[in-house]
Amino acid sequence: MTWPQVAVAPPASSPDLVELVEPARVAGVLSDADVHIAAAVCRLCGEHDPDVVLAVALAARAPRLGHVALDLWTVAATITSDLHTDGGAEAVASLRWPEPGAWLEAVRASPVTTPAGDVPAPLVVHGGLVYLERYRDHEVRVVDDLRRRATATFDPIDIGPSAALLLAGEGATVQRDAVRQALAGGLAVLVGGPGTGKTTTVAAMLASLLEGDDQLRIALAAPTGKAAARLGEAIVHAAAQLPEPLASRLRAAPSTTIHRLLGPRHDTVTTFRHHRAHPLALDVVIVDETSMVSLPLMARLLDAVRPDARVVLVGDPGQLASVEAGSVLSDIVGPAATAAATDAGGSGPPRTGPLAGCISVLRHSRRFPPGSPLDRLAGAVRDGDADRALEVLREHRGDGDGSVTWTGVGGDSAAGAAAVRAVVEPAARQAAALAEVGSAPEALAASARVRLLCAHRHGGFGVSTWNERVETWLHASGVAARGWYPGRPVMVTANDPVLRRSNGDIGIVVRRDHRLVVCFDDPGAGDVAEVAPSRLGSFETVHAMTIHKSQGSEFDHVVVVLPPGGSRLATRELLYTAITRARRQVTLVGDEESVRAAVGRAVARASGIRQALWGDEGS
Repeated sequence: MTWPQVAVAPPASSPDLVELVEPARVAGVLSDADVHIAAAVCRLCGEHDPDVVLAVALAARAPRLGHVALDLWTVAATITSDLHTDGGAEAVASLRWPEPGAWLEAVRASPVTTPAGDVPAPLVVHGGLVYLERYRDHEVRVVDDLRRRATATFDPIDIGPSAALLLAGEGATVQRDAVRQALAGGLAVLVGGPGTGKTTTVAAMLASLLEGDDQLRIALAAPTGKAAARLGEAIVHAAAQLPEPLASRLRAAPSTTIHRLLGPRHDTVTTFRHHRAHPLALDVVIVDETSMVSLPLMARLLDAVRPDARVVLVGDPGQLASVEAGSVLSDIVGPAATAAATDAGGSGPPRTGPLAGCISVLRHSRRFPPGSPLDRLAGAVRDGDADRALEVLREHRGDGDGSVTWTGVGGDSAAGAAAVRAVVEPAARQAAALAEVGSAPEALAASARVRLLCAHRHGGFGVSTWNERVETWLHASGVAARGWYPGRPVMVTANDPVLRRSNGDIGIVVRRDHRLVVCFDDPGAGDVAEVAPSRLGSFETVHAMTIHKSQGSEFDHVVVVLPPGGSRLATRELLYTAITRARRQVTLVGDEESVRAAVGRAVARASGIRQALWGDEGS
């Protein structure tokens, strides 16, 4: 969007706009891009107030940190530096901030928030938040669309006899209620922790719909290729329990990324073939791993879905949100998940929000043994109860399903490194031995049993350091862990349609006769797919991987290296996501301070969606 040049020249004595925010840039609060965006916007609008220039720069910075908007009332208490030194914290502490109320009024009265004719202002003030105009537009569109879909009704459809086959055992009553809810309206939001049967419930929804109309056009979508593939595999697995021809119809439902579903134009991530004027020719759109969907992408997806189509959003609001701006699923669910978890009467979520009747919360997990240390730890972390989490960790339950082991020391200590090595090295050696003799399926399975997860990419607590350590341990034990070697686990980091590999796919290097190949699971072929190392484009070694990258994956045993308590990445959502990647065991490496910091620090992204949908109850 282009804003008109305002015919207001700065006074001859006014300071350079960049210099007005130089202290914040030097402190590592603002990037060069933030500063130059603010200078350009304020110059075009004729604004020279230092406080307003600073607010514009911080508003430009907000989406980079995941915020939809800037909350001036919390800046002084929450601002952090990008400088990875003690000097960064000291520089931030020396900054002086305007009084929030006066600051907000100065921005509200500024030309930067005044539309110029038909051209929107670059910034918008709403509900005490300061937005870049396009993010406020995304937010309004999402809220309006969700409200409209929540009131849409369809002809009643009951759960079909075949679909009922999928819903049995403990927790099935809530699953059946969720299916009926989705069949009755235009919007359904299905949330729950790992192993609570979300995908099975989705399969039952689809089976009921297809039993009523076998011509329905359905799409399964997820924010990443790996998540889309896992969703498709889970639906195929569920279809195996259904009779023909219903099973074939369910297997035929395409699974893809949201970007591919919308049809990107000119290799961009912001312009799509499908939008409000050219909607998708679909009757039902299922979105899995919705917690990972950013606000801009959600706005574009809802724009592209016909008003008379059903939308089903699925995910776990306790997990990490999108790496881009927004915490859409968490905002949509609001207080509903907490109310369902604490509601002794079983009446479900509150009924005061416009989406309350659309939200189903699955609580019974089949992944961990009920009441096991792992189950209790996940619950304590999700609830933000550090004392309860530490109580579980101190039990030191050893091996077995649902067990937890805690080092009590940081990963930068000798004891912490030894604890990691005791779990990771034997598994890596076994995978390397199998890969050396060409046993690709077995090597892949061995590699997937254990995974080391880190919050940081770099530094002493980061992925790069731990990958190097694991390879050093392997080398010392006789594995030639240098370059391309049998047993090296690699993850694709960009979609590659030619090789049919998705961002997040994990493979392992295997020796085939006198050559090396990278083998990936290929569920469609029931075997493995082989790729020459030279053909891989973007990839990385994953003896260790970031917790963000692990989202949507499962491993038998997860080793989590917590960052120090002062790290801004040490959050409740980060720890919850990490430990719930485990099917059987968790080894947590970190001291008490890092555990308390992570459990006690919930991600708080500035956004107006929760307030718009839930009012004071959601704040």
